[in-house]
Amino acid sequence: MTLTEARKQFLRHCGSAISLSPHTMRAYCSDLDDTLSYFGLRKKLESVEKDHLRQYIRHLREHRRFKETTIKRRLASLKLLFKWAMQEEFIKTNPFDSLNERIRLPKRLPRALDRGDQATLRKAVAIQSRTDNFDIVRGKTAIHLLLDTGIRVGELVAINLNDLSLANGCLVINGKGNRQRLVYLLQKPLYRKIEQYLTRRNSVSTCTEKLFVTSGGSAISTPNVRVVLRDIAKKAGIAKHVTPHMLRHTCATQWLESGLDIRYVQKLLGHQSISTTEIYTHVSDQGLREALARAGGRKKR
Repeated sequence: MTLTEARKQFLRHCGSAISLSPHTMRAYCSDLDDTLSYFGLRKKLESVEKDHLRQYIRHLREHRRFKETTIKRRLASLKLLFKWAMQEEFIKTNPFDSLNERIRLPKRLPRALDRGDQATLRKAVAIQSRTDNFDIVRGKTAIHLLLDTGIRVGELVAINLNDLSLANGCLVINGKGNRQRLVYLLQKPLYRKIEQYLTRRNSVSTCTEKLFVTSGGSAISTPNVRVVLRDIAKKAGIAKHVTPHMLRHTCATQWLESGLDIRYVQKLLGHQSISTTEIYTHVSDQGLREALARAGGRKKR
């Protein structure tokens, strides 16, 4: 089997059996296309050895001068392809099993809103006038949901009406890898906002079962949510560029700072590994250090 054939079958598997998001599928396609351009379209899958992988890494690092984060992502896509090929018994050995190559990533903490910007954004989505049209109400409701639950923007746009239970105050979220989890609508302002939004949604002519729709009846997209969030933040006077993922980071940090057990935070965020959640403990520690530094500075004056 050639790498070209393997890529085609692997992506078909990812699109059907695993049901990956369009964004992830685009990333896999791009990464594997780059790999094929290096190894050649006719390169046999079973002929790729660890030394070839090392040469590919060196090529990305020294000749194309890619960042370590980009190199790691390119390798991750290729590694998944070889893992799948082993499971399907297309190859007998996996060159990644003996590859001892370290990718040193810079330590970057996730960006979260500070308390001031968070309060400003909450106030902006809470304000609702009688003249607000349906799209404004929907946009504010969606952003409020992101702020209170920490769900991913892709998970938000995928919510169906039957995923929501106002009676039980919860939402079924279909996360990465088809893993389902529950998130809860415990805050009364959010609960009431969703309740009011549903009343207005009933008057919209639509054929989709998605929870969030436009006034024209079509399901909203992730770019739509990003634009709405950017506009709300800008009008509220928030200087920094606010993204949906920042709201997820903000939510996680806030939960940990309030004393919620990290295992619960892991479950609420839908992280498969606790190590992914642990990065937010560093964010909380960083916030504590900065607060102490500010307090120390005031004391000196």
